[in-house]
Amino acid sequence: MTSNSKIKINLDSLKSRREWKRHKVKDGHNVFRILPPFGEASNGYPYRKWQIIWGLADLETGRMRPFASSMTSEKKCPVTEFVGELAKKAESIKSQLQAAGASDDDIKNRLKDITQLIQDLKPKTVYLYNAVDKAGEVGLLELKSTAHKKMKTEMNQYVQDYNQDPTSLNSADDDSGVWFDVIRSGLGRDTEYDVKKCQVRTKSATGKVTFEDDRSPLPEAVSGNFDNLAYDLSTVYQVKSYDELSDILEANMDMLAERCAKLRQDRISNAVPNSAPVAAVVTKAQGIAKVSTRFDDADDDEEDVPAVVLSKSAPAADDDFMAEADAILNS
Repeated sequence: MTSNSKIKINLDSLKSRREWKRHKVKDGHNVFRILPPFGEASNGYPYRKWQIIWGLADLETGRMRPFASSMTSEKKCPVTEFVGELAKKAESIKSQLQAAGASDDDIKNRLKDITQLIQDLKPKTVYLYNAVDKAGEVGLLELKSTAHKKMKTEMNQYVQDYNQDPTSLNSADDDSGVWFDVIRSGLGRDTEYDVKKCQVRTKSATGKVTFEDDRSPLPEAVSGNFDNLAYDLSTVYQVKSYDELSDILEANMDMLAERCAKLRQDRISNAVPNSAPVAAVVTKAQGIAKVSTRFDDADDDEEDVPAVVLSKSAPAADDDFMAEADAILNS
């Protein structure tokens, strides 16, 4: 019989009513230490990529709730395909209106409902990490693609500089993690993110001042109890198959058509297009022998949905989106 001590999954994270602790990235500086890969499905990565669909009602309850796209598991998603078709339709209408001499403001107004529907349905890509703040609280850290890429850059640079794992629970000279500063500035579409390794000021006996990477230790309550505090990142959202999402999308089609005049006109024909699956491309991460944690996931750079910019309306802030998702998941 397998001993519980060998289980590297926080069993509480598998409970459907688990209340997730999230670290909110506020304006300014946000200091965290990224924790090691955790759970059977981590494959050595300290993060998990999710594509979340918002704006559809659950088949059983009829309530709006977030759904995980099937893109990451099957390399295809009916909602992504549907949004792509809406984008093509919008571009076609835009071209026709431009040819007819319509003004930019008129085009924007006529495409307002379909543009908003595209923005609302387009799967939102987020990256979840296990992280701890300076107060010693372990929670889920959600990063957008821009911040995630910068985090990976900083982690890889740390590996090159020290030949050590930046997510290590230890703080020894030859084996230590490091603290990161996630910097947020701006509002709406102008929001920007940056990630830097935290620096600490040191003064030598001769009075020389230097700055070094902050490798100060984690609280013992975190480093010694990691297996009970960390979340299995693969269980945060329920994964839906392509066919399940197709059924959910079709069940919501009347509601979506009420929001979009162009969709109402085409309600009978090809509401949910089907596409052949795209073969998954598996890449092997390169790393320094001493560091087993992986940071180079080629899938991170894939575009999720063909982009079409038809208006300047700003989407809801990501933090607000995740907070609302949590409220529904925990209800």
